[in-house]
Amino acid sequence: MNRFTFEERHLGTPIVLQLVVGGEEIEAAQRAQQLAGLCFEECARIESAYSRFLEDNALARLNASLEEWLAVEEEFYRLLEFGEHLRERTSGAFDLSVKGILDSWGYDKNYSFSAGESGATGRMELRGSLEEGFEVRLAVPVELGGLGKGYAIDRMVNALIGECGEGRAVRGFCINAGGDLFVQGSDENGEPWRVLFEHPTDTSLAMGEVRLYGPLALAASSPSRRSWKNGEKTRHHLVDPRTGEPAAHMLAVYTQAPAALLADAYSTALFVLGFDEARALVPQLPLEAMLVGPKGQIWRSEGFKGELYTES
Repeated sequence: MNRFTFEERHLGTPIVLQLVVGGEEIEAAQRAQQLAGLCFEECARIESAYSRFLEDNALARLNASLEEWLAVEEEFYRLLEFGEHLRERTSGAFDLSVKGILDSWGYDKNYSFSAGESGATGRMELRGSLEEGFEVRLAVPVELGGLGKGYAIDRMVNALIGECGEGRAVRGFCINAGGDLFVQGSDENGEPWRVLFEHPTDTSLAMGEVRLYGPLALAASSPSRRSWKNGEKTRHHLVDPRTGEPAAHMLAVYTQAPAALLADAYSTALFVLGFDEARALVPQLPLEAMLVGPKGQIWRSEGFKGELYTES
């Protein structure tokens, strides 16, 4: 088996694609290059349409049309609809309208990290059908940061899934988008993929690992890699929309789900909910999770895969 690694930067993070392809090396390399191209084309398309850091895309046009009904493509509509579903399911812990808060903290397209005017959250309205088209009306600007990477990974998986399996060109693959992953099949030695659980307070360490053939999506949420100072206040990107402040009742969340969109979005929502609320909600969700509370306490759902090096 041949393992090929490709990396490009999209959606604000390096995305690493590893493909295990059978056959002669030259032929396998050509096939791997072709498939990687298809995968990264999808990432570039999603970034071009929905990044909040671009000024002339579908998201920017929607945010520039507040209080107006605007026609949108079905894909965009479905992503917004999913975000609204999560907002309702998590009692407002997940909210696409945190853009104004993040911008006011300086987490903007220039990463200025300087305090600005206070932001606010607000509801959106959705209406439409395949026959009549889709429309959205916003009260305040929105962003897709809480689910964009997960959706991009799912689109990459979609480009690979028909090629992967016994007797097919691709024997396995791993997609790593900076804390959001998807694995399927085996590595070049026929072994399961090994994924580490990064330690929530020391990113140089791992607190555990999981070995699996998949298919499975994994995600993690922690403020350890994206935090900054606004004057005397420490900020991070995991906003609690209910308070307008950084979420403060969890150290880390690790999720495992059949789709990266679910793993990505719910890891954010569960982090914001805090240890006790998240633990109560997880059994009702289509995923498994491990929670690390503010004092280092650990809780895992019954089906969460992997082992820990230490339980505290």
